[in-house]
Amino acid sequence: MTKTEVLTNKTLGGLKVQPAGERPQVLNMLVYGDPGVGKTVLAGSASQVEAMSPVLFIDVEGGTMSLRNRFPDVEVVRVSSWSDMTSVYNDIASTDSYKTIVLDSLTEIQKFSMYNIMRDLVAGDPDRDPDVPGIREWGKNSEQIRRFVRAFRDLPVNTIFTALSATDKDQKTGATLSRPYLSGKLASEVAGFLDIVCYMYVRVVEGDVRRLMLTSGTDSCVAKDRSDSLPPILEEPDMKTIHNIVTGA
Repeated sequence: MTKTEVLTNKTLGGLKVQPAGERPQVLNMLVYGDPGVGKTVLAGSASQVEAMSPVLFIDVEGGTMSLRNRFPDVEVVRVSSWSDMTSVYNDIASTDSYKTIVLDSLTEIQKFSMYNIMRDLVAGDPDRDPDVPGIREWGKNSEQIRRFVRAFRDLPVNTIFTALSATDKDQKTGATLSRPYLSGKLASEVAGFLDIVCYMYVRVVEGDVRRLMLTSGTDSCVAKDRSDSLPPILEEPDMKTIHNIVTGA
């Protein structure tokens, strides 16, 4: 018996041990940027990749019109509450109907979580202002989002999160930092949970609109690529290109 076969048959704490090279190769990534830069279309292009299709779009923002003509095979489920999201996750976790799940967007999903928390709070304390969460509510909201991202990330499918972007400015130096639009420390924490974090933006060059994606972090932008295979900047990105580069297809 070879060393690899011995390792593959090994368990630790009742859990199977596998060589890293034998683990299922699925993508988990976050694409963030301003509205209209093409995040939804980029995620929808996964439907054109055999290894990533069929694709389910969990639509929170109500912004999937851009998929209608480009990627009509993408299936869409519209959620409007945190309980909807929980029910959808439970059904996805018990089936193998999809190879890719897109969550559009994490910025709105965090708001859903907070709406649910404040609704329950006001139900027990009618004197509380539903629009003014306290430290305890923000803490609960942050923990819900952490668990939510980890839960979808750990599914045996490709997972693509989108988010809006926010810009922080250092009042002393004037330096700015673009990051996912999430409250408090969540922006950096969520980025740490995922393998690929990309900032998508648009540049106009001599009247030509170019969509670009930054995959490597800079002093002014949060980004990373744990596969260490993507170029620092991708021009007119699509999921076929990203998948082929990362997986070596």
